[in-house]
Amino acid sequence: MLALAVAFALLVPAAHGQTAPPSGSAKPPATPANAKAAPAQVPAISVESEEVSLDLVVRKRSKLVLDLAPKDLAVTDDGKPVELTSLRLVKGKQDADRLVTLVFDHMDPSASKNARQIADKILRVVPQTDFSFAVLSVDGRLKLLQQFTENRSALSEALGAATDPDKLRDAAIQPEKQLIAVAQTGTDAVGTAASLKDRARAQTMLATLQESQRIVQDRHDQQALSGLLAIARMQRQFTGRKVVIFFAQALPGGTDTADLIQSVNGAANRSGVSIYAVDANAIDSASMQKMMVAVGMGQVATFNHLNPQPTGMNTPQDPTPKGMVAQGADTVTRFEADSLTGSFNIMARLAAGTGGAYIPAGDSVKKPLQRLVEDMTTYYEASYVPPTGDYDGRFRPVVIHPLRKGLAIRTRSGYFAKPPSADAGIRPFETPLLKILAEPQLPSDLKFRSTIFRLGDLPDGNANSLVIEVPLAQIEMREDPNTRLYNAHLSIVAQIKNKDGVEIEHFSEDIPRHGALEALPAARAEVVTLQRHFLAPPGQYLLEAAVLDRNSETAGAQRIEFEIPKVSDGPALSDIALVRRTDALAPDADPLEPLRYKNGRIVPNLSGVVPHDAREISLFFMIHPDSHATEPPTLEMEVAKNGATVGRVPLQLRQGSGQNAMPYMGSIQAKSFSPGKYEVTTTITQGARISEQSIAFTIDGPEVASASGNASVPPPSAGSAADLAPPTNIPGVSSREAPRLVITSPSNPVAPPSAEEIQAVLDGARDRALRYGDSLPNFSCVELTNRSVDHAGTGRWKHRDSIAQLLRYVDHAETKLTLAVNGVRSDKPQADLKGASSNGEFGGVLNAVFSPKSKADFQWKETDNLGAGVVQVFDYSVAEANSSFGLTGDANWQLTVGFHGQIYIDSATRSVRRVTLVADNTPKNFSIHSSTITIDYDYVSINDHDYLMPARGSMSLRQGKHEAVLNEIEFRDYKRFGSKTRILGFTPTTNEN
Repeated sequence: MLALAVAFALLVPAAHGQTAPPSGSAKPPATPANAKAAPAQVPAISVESEEVSLDLVVRKRSKLVLDLAPKDLAVTDDGKPVELTSLRLVKGKQDADRLVTLVFDHMDPSASKNARQIADKILRVVPQTDFSFAVLSVDGRLKLLQQFTENRSALSEALGAATDPDKLRDAAIQPEKQLIAVAQTGTDAVGTAASLKDRARAQTMLATLQESQRIVQDRHDQQALSGLLAIARMQRQFTGRKVVIFFAQALPGGTDTADLIQSVNGAANRSGVSIYAVDANAIDSASMQKMMVAVGMGQVATFNHLNPQPTGMNTPQDPTPKGMVAQGADTVTRFEADSLTGSFNIMARLAAGTGGAYIPAGDSVKKPLQRLVEDMTTYYEASYVPPTGDYDGRFRPVVIHPLRKGLAIRTRSGYFAKPPSADAGIRPFETPLLKILAEPQLPSDLKFRSTIFRLGDLPDGNANSLVIEVPLAQIEMREDPNTRLYNAHLSIVAQIKNKDGVEIEHFSEDIPRHGALEALPAARAEVVTLQRHFLAPPGQYLLEAAVLDRNSETAGAQRIEFEIPKVSDGPALSDIALVRRTDALAPDADPLEPLRYKNGRIVPNLSGVVPHDAREISLFFMIHPDSHATEPPTLEMEVAKNGATVGRVPLQLRQGSGQNAMPYMGSIQAKSFSPGKYEVTTTITQGARISEQSIAFTIDGPEVASASGNASVPPPSAGSAADLAPPTNIPGVSSREAPRLVITSPSNPVAPPSAEEIQAVLDGARDRALRYGDSLPNFSCVELTNRSVDHAGTGRWKHRDSIAQLLRYVDHAETKLTLAVNGVRSDKPQADLKGASSNGEFGGVLNAVFSPKSKADFQWKETDNLGAGVVQVFDYSVAEANSSFGLTGDANWQLTVGFHGQIYIDSATRSVRRVTLVADNTPKNFSIHSSTITIDYDYVSINDHDYLMPARGSMSLRQGKHEAVLNEIEFRDYKRFGSKTRILGFTPTTNEN
């Protein structure tokens, strides 16, 4: 049994409604953009012409080359040779200001300190004239801390806020008020007139903040990359050279990240933005080399941090060949990975794709920063006519080969072939779908449903919701016995066009879906739903939607004309939706979401079919009373079966509800209705004015099994509760046929799972947790621990140190090798790293909770959202007599304590996504008074399989009289070890220096 231990040793005391351009772009089948990026390349289609324009920084032996000629270069566009039409050296002072945007992701204290130090060095290196800086932070959305300025004092203050959590909390309030005032009125908050240039910059920055918020809310993308995407899009408005310097600890891996990075790169390339990625928590090159040797990689090429390729290379090439073997035994460990250069895998690709640079904080940053300044002041502008004028939306790689010996060239990596007027924010997965929608004949191999719910005049405008529903029965579900999961992967693109064919809204989502193999039969009956809301004036519109199954490559598409009616000057009802379910709203959910009811978000059922075993039939709609009428509104609902009325009842509206639009959700007990086709008509009456809406649906069952035809799609409904008894005098309807209508408006629309569902989730989680350690492959990762101490226990944390360790998990056992302490190479053994530490994240923690010996008591608490998934949250407790939670205090005093906490279980995969452990009843004379551990798990792709692995965690202790200790842990750069392989005839390679 893996015992969980905490070792202790002596411590040293948007504005909603903004229409954004389309985002994204589809991933081409195989290009250097989604394989290995070259050190040169990434042009942008010129807005003024059909030429491709790009800029190049050219060096020879680290010195800038100032006499480059077209004959020195060979350029290919999408693999086809092209000739340059112009090549011009740009040097010295330019008419346009050089804009530098500093963006700070959320970081722990150690990384924040590193980031501040590097930012200060940037300000010292960059000239104080002709360079303007802006400072932003990522906190849900982009937040402005300082608008573009040359004032170094103001910048220093903003940097202090960006890297200090206590200051950051309210630091954006005044800068954003000032920004809004200048953007909207042309004067600042105290009435001083702004220049035309400053107002234009303010308007662009405000649009950037709004776009960031929109991307996060509508697309649920990673916040940091969503912010970079918004910046890259909007800075197209600025002329001249633009640089974004992005400070972060790490970016999560996986397909979603790779696609979004390509989307950011595409938008940046279109806007002429270069991104410099600063890994604020990187370990230095010596420690990285040590890690490579430790895992059997031997010696590798030296890396140029400005260009994360082996020095001198100018073609796409992986710096670390797959299958490199260790130094010279006849039995070696084979390491399967693209590279082992820490954040190089993600952050450096983000930088390299835009002609920027990757800067590790652990190494010297002086030369990279000097080169940054040179790159902005001395470069070449080149242009050429592309070999084809077909704007197919596909990513086209551009490769520049130097024909002159010794040249090293950096530029961007390619462009998306969109018309000059189109936006560059196409996400990689969108390209094939946009190409489908451009065809006159749409495919229909993949069946799906789509509709627009017209919800009427709401506080933010004339609101509508697009809903697309894809049955999982239409999607290929791949089974992975290695992880005991199935996976489905689909991409959706939808665009709304007005009567002139102009696109007014563009929505997209790439949706990977995982689930437990044992739940696969039930999953085939489920649907994947995309919901997006938008504002649009009355008129005629066209919805174009396309769906692609990424596993089978089958697709379907639709074109649907619809009309948004004029806003009624009397009482009105919105479209009605049949409710499939109500999901719990995330804390950061859009407050203007129109399909919102109390604490839930309505998910419509577009099939128009209610299962015969459903407990309730729920309807949702918006009520729009006439605010000018003196009479109160009244509401009535009529139910008809097969054309014959079976019930008609009034609904009582709550007092004071006659002035504003309000949502209504009504639930009818399904057992009151026999199978058949039904129509519900809701009528609102106010004075002499009447308005009504209807919805049809089918209750599945024997009576309709032999009937032909399909039920129509329903829309939403909203209101108060009433107990409705049908009239007994309806002609042609017997009292036995007329059901008793009981309509309730639930106080909590998010229905809890049944007892059977709760038990199934818990049983599945227990089974997976107990198998977890044995199910993992042999792998390695970098474990980064930032340790802080609060001596007085008052919340004033002081950073103590940062530790980078290579964690190897081989044959179900984990070992750790110290790589660096505070960014400096170190080989201290674990026992010599004085201070609090933990182990057991890979299986030990889960076993401690779910082991039969623990006899944990689980109590379901709630359904919640975690990331993009739905989780079931359980409280649990383990008695001391059954516990394997160990604490080690002073003088190696060890004891076992009981513990309690919460466990978050993914409803689809039955896997644990978060676990907390809180120690119970530690003795008063023990040096540790309290201990809490939290671990978050996320999907990591290892050798083409998605494993749920620890992503981050924390451990906190209380000790002594008042002292508190906090360890923040992050797991990065997962790589797979192959099995032990015997190499016959292997001769070790020696490296003499």
